[in-house]
Amino acid sequence: MKKIFLFSFCISIIFTACDFVGNPYPEVNANLGDTASCPDATFPIVTTHIKKILLEDYTGHTCGNCPRAADTLAAIDALYPGKIVGLAVHVGSFAAPAPGYAGSPATAFLADYRTDVGDQYDATFGAVAFGLPAGMFNRKDFSIADHIKFYTGWRAFAASIVAEPSVVDLQIAVDFDLSTRKICCSVKDSFLTTMSDTLRMVVLLTQDSIVDWQDNVGTITSTYVHRHMLRDAITPSGAWGESLISGSIPVGTTHIKKYAYNIPSGYKYATSPEVPCDVNKCHIIAFIYKTSNYEIIQVEEIKLIP
Repeated sequence: MKKIFLFSFCISIIFTACDFVGNPYPEVNANLGDTASCPDATFPIVTTHIKKILLEDYTGHTCGNCPRAADTLAAIDALYPGKIVGLAVHVGSFAAPAPGYAGSPATAFLADYRTDVGDQYDATFGAVAFGLPAGMFNRKDFSIADHIKFYTGWRAFAASIVAEPSVVDLQIAVDFDLSTRKICCSVKDSFLTTMSDTLRMVVLLTQDSIVDWQDNVGTITSTYVHRHMLRDAITPSGAWGESLISGSIPVGTTHIKKYAYNIPSGYKYATSPEVPCDVNKCHIIAFIYKTSNYEIIQVEEIKLIP
C-alpha cells in the first residue's frame, strides 16, 4: 500500500445565458464519513498571512464565450500568484450532454460535468439565470443584483479586493492511499483577529486538465483543456459544508477538521464509459464562509499528489 502525505498553507502558490435543465445522471456522494483509520496531521507554523480569493467560474461545454472567461481567470491567477483559487462549476443546459452539437460527431459532447453540488450553488446564486459565463469572487455582494460578475469585469473586481487582509489562515493536510483511492483530509483554521460570526467550512474535490470537447467562440474543438473542474464535495454534509463556530471568536482560535473520501474511477457520462478521474490531476479546496451572506473569508487549495 502506497501513501502520499502533503501539506498546503496560505503562502503556497497556485499554478496557475441558458435555461436550467435538471441533471439526468445523479452521482453518488463517495464521502465515507469514516475517519477512524485516518492519521493525525501535523501542521507547520505559518508566519506569512495571505487572504486568498475563490473565483467561481460557472460554465458549460456548449457555452461559446465560456473559454474567454476561463482565459480571464488564468490571467488573473498569473497577475496575482498565490492569491487566486479557481473553481469551474458546470451548470445548466450549456453543460448538458449534447451529442452531435453544432455538427460534431455523435460521440462528441457526451460528458456530463454537472454535479449535485454545483446545481445547489446555482439554485442559490443564480448563475444560469444571469447567463453563462458567470463568476463570483469569494461570493461577495450577495444579492440578486450584483454578486454575479460577467467576465469582462473580473480583472477590475479582482484588483479592488486582492489587497484585503487575512482574518484566518487555512492549512490542508492529505494522506492519500493510491490502492484504495481513499483521501484522508485534515483542515486547520487559525483565526488572526477577534470576530463574531456564524461560520461553516466546505471541502471540495476538483480535477484539472481534462481534455474534451468545447465550443470555443464558435470553433468546435475536441482538445480543449478544462481546468479547475468541480467534481464533488468532500464534506459529508455536501455543498454547504459543516458548522465550524458561532458567536465570539477570539484571536488565536483554531480547529482541526478531518474528512474521508473515496475517489471513484470516473464520473458521469451520457453513455458508458464514464469520464475517468485522474488522481494525479486532482486538487482539494477548503473554504470558510459566513452563513449570513455566504461570503468566503478564506480559501485554500492543495494538489492531491504533488
